[in-house]
Amino acid sequence: MGAVVLALGLLVVLAIIAGLFWWQDLRRRPDRAVVYGMDESVEYVTSRLSDQVGAALTRHDVRRILEWQMQFLHQRLAEEGPDIPLVIGGTDVAGEIRDQAARHGHDYSPAAVQEVLELQTGYLASIGAIAEPASEDEVREVPDGGTGAGGDR
Repeated sequence: MGAVVLALGLLVVLAIIAGLFWWQDLRRRPDRAVVYGMDESVEYVTSRLSDQVGAALTRHDVRRILEWQMQFLHQRLAEEGPDIPLVIGGTDVAGEIRDQAARHGHDYSPAAVQEVLELQTGYLASIGAIAEPASEDEVREVPDGGTGAGGDR
């Protein structure tokens, strides 16, 4: 009887130790990585466009707008560095996309570009890629050289 109790006690101790190792390993793993997928983004946006904008833009148009937005954000990040918060959407991004479209012979309405950018923001939020919008106090804290959370240049 004593040997059975000892064996069960050792088994319980072994199970507790194994559980602690497993728990510690889980704590060390990085959080789920956020992966942006252009195809998924285009699908998300096109499936949610209003009837009016959906009739005016093809899937290729939406992809083009999203690609230009990503190029613009990468360029802004390279120019200003990682310490300045990037603004997703906004009038400066929309204006740059419309300028880019005009240079390539495309005429996208401001409303269409803005709707695509707003839906893109929803997609980025849904995958956990962006934070909540900045508060007014946070907007005031952005250095003058940055675009902050919503200012036009």
